[in-house]
Amino acid sequence: MLFYTKVKRRIAVGATPGIKFLAVISRNGVLTQEQLISRISASSALAEGDVLACLRQLQIEIAAATMNGQTVELDQLGNFTPYLLAKAKDTLEEVDTSSIKRTRVNFVPNKLFKTKLKSSGYEYRDPAPTGLQ
Repeated sequence: MLFYTKVKRRIAVGATPGIKFLAVISRNGVLTQEQLISRISASSALAEGDVLACLRQLQIEIAAATMNGQTVELDQLGNFTPYLLAKAKDTLEEVDTSSIKRTRVNFVPNKLFKTKLKSSGYEYRDPAPTGLQ
């Protein structure tokens, strides 16, 4: 279940700018790696040490693959794809490493995960937790 709350925002773009109201996700905090390990261990035949080793190696492999320019596809979640943000130059010769502003990794959920998200449902939470919007 995804919780949402209502907020007031000043919208500066679009056909009708001004003060508007919209729904925003009401976050439930952070699930730490230790909590995740405990949950996986409790719901599987794996010991916490095995889960920890697997999660650490998964993180190492995703980082190594994306730093090598590869997209990492996880069947139950989606794709982690590296990309660059770079300045446009007038000529091909001007393009070099100095034109690269930053490197990012983009996560795109796959169809299965999107379907799960859509079917999770929404529930209004009031008041909005402070600092988590």
